[in-house]
This record gives sequence, C-alpha cells and structure tokens, in this order.
Amino acid sequence: MLALMTPVPTDGPAAAGLPGATAVSEMSDGELHEFYLERRRRERAAAAEGAMALAEIDRRRSFLREGYLSAAAFVAHRSGDSHRAAAGLVRIARSLPEMPHTSAAFHAGEIGSVRVRRLIDAWEAAPHRFATVEEALVDRGCHQDARTFTQTVDLWRQNAAAGLSRLEERERFERRRLSFSETIEGMVHVDADLDPVSGETVISAIRALSGPADRDDADGRTSTQRRADALGEICRRYLDSGDAPISGGQRPHLNVIVDIDGLTGGAVTRSEIGEGRVLGPAAREFLACDATVCAVLMEGPDEVLQMGRRARTATPAQLRALAVRDGGCVIPGCGRPPGWCDAHHEVPWIRGGLTNVEGMRLVCRPHHVMIHLGLLDLPKRE
Repeated sequence: MLALMTPVPTDGPAAAGLPGATAVSEMSDGELHEFYLERRRRERAAAAEGAMALAEIDRRRSFLREGYLSAAAFVAHRSGDSHRAAAGLVRIARSLPEMPHTSAAFHAGEIGSVRVRRLIDAWEAAPHRFATVEEALVDRGCHQDARTFTQTVDLWRQNAAAGLSRLEERERFERRRLSFSETIEGMVHVDADLDPVSGETVISAIRALSGPADRDDADGRTSTQRRADALGEICRRYLDSGDAPISGGQRPHLNVIVDIDGLTGGAVTRSEIGEGRVLGPAAREFLACDATVCAVLMEGPDEVLQMGRRARTATPAQLRALAVRDGGCVIPGCGRPPGWCDAHHEVPWIRGGLTNVEGMRLVCRPHHVMIHLGLLDLPKRE
C-alpha cells in the first residue's frame, strides 16, 4: 500500500512542519496571504504527485492482488472517497500522461484538479487538435479567472467539434457513456457524455416537460429541480406506456420492498427501492398511492413462504373517471393535464384509504411528492 493512501500520524502542526495557530496569528497580512497561497500551491502539486502514483497503480493493476476489481474501487475503499470522486481521480491519472503541458502545470501547483478536468474535457473532445493548442490553453488556465477559463475551453471545444474529421468524430462517438451512482445522502447521481444527436434528443425532451418558471406561478421549483423532475416523468411515462421490452417475463417498472410494519406506520426493518437504496416514510407513502402491490409472506429474512397476487390500487377505468371529474392536477394554478398526474389517496392507502373515485384526486407528480413530504396541503373539495 502506498503511503499517499494512508493518513500520516502527527503529534500536531509542528510535527508536520507547519506553524502553530499562534505563529499564524502573528503574521502580517502580506505574510499570511503568501503563506496561504503557498500552501494551496503545495496542495495542487501534491495532488499531481498522487495522480502520478495512481497512474502507476492503474498500469500495474496491483489493486487486483488485494481483491479490488478496479483502481477506482481501490481508491474509494482505501481512501474513503465516494466512488464518483475516485473515478474522477482515476480519469485524471490516466489522462495526464497524454497531456504534457497540463501535467507540468499541475505538478508545479499552477493549476488545480478542477482546471485539469476542464482541460481533459477538451482533450477528449478532439485529442489530435488539442495537442496543437494545449500549451496555450494551459497558459490561459494559469492566468484567467475560473469563469473566463471555462468559457475559453468551452469555445475551443465547440470550434474543434465543428471541424472534426470522420475519424475524430467516430472516436468522439465511442466515448459516449452513462453511469449511475448513489450519493452518501441516498440520492442517485447521473453522469453522462452523449453524442450530439442523443444529447439534443434528451435536452429537447426535458425542456418540453420542464418549461420556464413563469409558466406556472404556483411552481416554486428551481430550473434544475424542474429538469430533474422532467427526466423522471419522461422515464415514468415510458414505463407506464407498456412499450418497454419484456424482461424476466414482465415489463420493467420500479421495484420497492417494504415490510408490513413500514406500510402501516410502525417500526421499519426493511424499506428499499431498486438495488437497495433506502426509502423514507414520505417516499413509501407516496409510492403506495399509485402502485401494484404484491404481498409476500416470509419466515425470517431469507425464506419465502407464500407470494400473493398483485393488486392494482387504481384501475384504468377509475383513472378515466378521475380525468373527467378533475380535469388534471387539482392544485390551484397548476393546470397539468391528466396524463401528467397520479391518483392520490386523500386518506393514504397505507392508513386504510379506499381505492375508489371518491377517495382519490388527480395530482401531478411534483405536487404529489410535495404533499407526502408535508410541504403542501391538498385543497378541500368545493
């Protein structure tokens, strides 16, 4: 194991060659500024040394001898970084050997990992063209502020992409990717590089469902929240359409596992969605409003004794009746059509609410979530 992956024990700042708090407090303003900036430069240089060591680990594949399947898995487990952060470090480590000017500035502490990643984005967009301008772009990275440098790199990438040869365009297409990872807060992080056509398709679809904020005065979501909700809505509609290919004898949809106590408001021992992501009580209640429920009788945590039939909580006929009666989302000022809405139980289904037209209201997905989070009250019937 490399020392860079292991915290170095110290008895205090002095043991690491650092001034104590008293010494720092006695510095003049100029000395304090220089001290801080020098430490930042050293941090960047140390990160470059770490990237060089990680590149060698990746080249040797020495992590395999310790049971890790990838360099990113090794870094994540041994350093405590998230897998997403570890994958980013591996990407830097693999790219720097192909980018000599970037590597030199990184090792000198003149640029940090954020700007290195921006330069890697440019290199990946058009590797052959990047080699001819790398030195100039690195120089900009050493002297421009963050916003200006981002604009400089983005403009170069756009111009380079416009003049790609067929070979370069094919190489760029081969770098398309999409990955999912769970954050430490239990959210799902989506990271992607799409080819221009697929990317524009995704952007157009999300924009069509997210729309401008001023289109709905009752909508307090940010633009990024609207785009996130739009992506989920697009996927939900596709799964609801019945057009998804059959896998394992059934069409794919969301799979949620909740113990009976969790459904009835008691203590929860298991509440999961997908591949083990934990669900909170509001999410359980929200999903139970419009779901296909299958009872499974278990003996202990592993043995299935009996599996019951699935029961639909809102039939197509009931949904049609709700559409005629409510006309869309019942939240004042919303106006989203019935096809955008869920059947919400006025008395939660998990608390004995009846699945009939009188007991349900149409609510769009964003407002439905807000109701179950306690952020919004369902308006009273007129």
